Amino acid sequence: MKTTRSILFITFIIAFSNLYSQEISNNESQFIFKNSKPVDISLFLGPEVKFTHLINGFGAYAGVKAAILFNNSFALGLAGGGFVTETVFDGPTRDGVIDGLNTIMGYGGFYLDYIIPSKMPFQISFPTLIGAGGVVLFEKSTEALRDEKMVEGGVFLIIEPAVNLEMNVSKFFRPGIGVGYRLAFRGDMDRLAPKDVSGLSVNLNFKFGSF
Repeated sequence: MKTTRSILFITFIIAFSNLYSQEISNNESQFIFKNSKPVDISLFLGPEVKFTHLINGFGAYAGVKAAILFNNSFALGLAGGGFVTETVFDGPTRDGVIDGLNTIMGYGGFYLDYIIPSKMPFQISFPTLIGAGGVVLFEKSTEALRDEKMVEGGVFLIIEPAVNLEMNVSKFFRPGIGVGYRLAFRGDMDRLAPKDVSGLSVNLNFKFGSF
């Protein structure tokens, strides 16, 4: 009797094991670890030009970004550049006299981008620059038409989100246009406040890489 029960028990265990193994083989979600799709990684380099508000006027900014692109959707890299036009404004000098001051400014930092992939000729991206900017003020010489001496310098924290429309020209080239806003924080200058170096920007950008 014991032998019969033992045989029945062993038979039940073998049958249950076969059924369970078939169930696992038909349903991959039963595995704790499973192979996932490899992450597609590529690189791109991107020059850009921005036309943006600065102090009491507008200026042109030229820069470049370099980033690693993951699955053609997320980018992480560095970006930086500076203003290539003069921004002259009236401001108080150290002796309290109102005088013409010329501004030199550059900024850069970490570059993040979220891209919505599309099989259409166009796609949307949401780049953001998080970093810092340096500003130097020079006293403007009215006689020699050049900057005489530095009167102040300072650093601002910068966050600049944007929305871009990109054109899928080829697997290696994507031009785009967009609009963004530069937010400056924690300035340490007497003559310029964060709001003076914050402003709306319109950009023309290019991406050269593998997409």
